[in-house]
Amino acid sequence: MTDRIFVSNLHIHGHHGVMAAEKSLGQRFMVDIDCAVARPADAADQMSDTVHYGELCDLATEVSAATVFNLIETLAHKLAEAILQKFELVQTVTITVRKPSAPIKYAVDHVGVSVTRSRDG
Repeated sequence: MTDRIFVSNLHIHGHHGVMAAEKSLGQRFMVDIDCAVARPADAADQMSDTVHYGELCDLATEVSAATVFNLIETLAHKLAEAILQKFELVQTVTITVRKPSAPIKYAVDHVGVSVTRSRDG
């Protein structure tokens, strides 16, 4: 049985980017986490048979705070790796990172990346 557990639009503060001001001042990022979870056929009404979305938020915040990344692609990749490592029920995860204050000359709501990683490669 496969379930989908997701977090939409988690706001985190980070110092990611290639520009010096991004690294020193930091900025807001919005993160979506979408997990395909293989729940046991006899899954009970217990947290041990699923993935806690609050823990997904905690992990995203920890990964962002632990390192300064030049690229949000790397942030997304590291978060996907961390989720697969920590949550054995997650088979596939898609991470989307949006950056609303990208230092570009165009008027956009945000720019971003999405990465998908699976346990099977």
